[in-house]
Amino acid sequence: MQKAAPELLVLHPTKNKIVECGISVDGTWQRRGYSSRNGCVAALSVDTGKVVDIEIMSSYCPTCRKISKMPRSIESETFAADHVCHSNFQGSALKMEAVGATRIFQRSIAKRGLKYAHYYGDGDSKDFISVKDTYGKDSVTKYECIGHVQKRVGARLRKLKSKNKNLSGKGKLTDSFIDRLQNYYGIAVRSNVGNLSGLQQNVIAALFHCSSVSRNRCMGSVPSEKIVGATTSEHCLVAKSQTKNIKAYQMKY
Repeated sequence: MQKAAPELLVLHPTKNKIVECGISVDGTWQRRGYSSRNGCVAALSVDTGKVVDIEIMSSYCPTCRKISKMPRSIESETFAADHVCHSNFQGSALKMEAVGATRIFQRSIAKRGLKYAHYYGDGDSKDFISVKDTYGKDSVTKYECIGHVQKRVGARLRKLKSKNKNLSGKGKLTDSFIDRLQNYYGIAVRSNVGNLSGLQQNVIAALFHCSSVSRNRCMGSVPSEKIVGATTSEHCLVAKSQTKNIKAYQMKY
């Protein structure tokens, strides 16, 4: 980890020896859920994939607990004064990641000679809000992980299906249909980085493409040059059925 920062200085040499770089921040806990007393947050370089910094946090100190149960005496007070407390965080485990990210960003220039100007997150807005003004007003730019966005689409659809039983079943919102729609959503996002209107059109087109064309004649939103995610043969058959005004081609799903 000590060598990871100098590598970035070599990759992006600057006159003031402070390198602007992108990092991905994520946290983990000793136990699942939000009841853990111990956790850590790691910052990984987008350029090298190496860990550039880590913050270990704990809301519990076994020595402090031991001292609290000792009878008051000169020995116990001396022991309490000399011991190094392991607790460096107060609050719920849910807040550990945001606090850890803040500490990592605040010491980045002094300890690493790095300025984390680009934040690659997993969709947790609390973490970004805590660091976006570290080097000045809105000095950190956020980049969303497409993989996490794509995963959330599938998660939301499965949650919707579980709440509405009439959506499940053959020919409806099946798991295979959700997987395909989720995959095409990811393709649409990756194919239209920086193109909002194109992204919107392709996402809607993916929905129509996954649906049965014979029941839903909604191909007006499908780009004429290509249907998002469709194979060449599927696209040709759909286009041919439209131009010749014949029975619509029903794609398999």
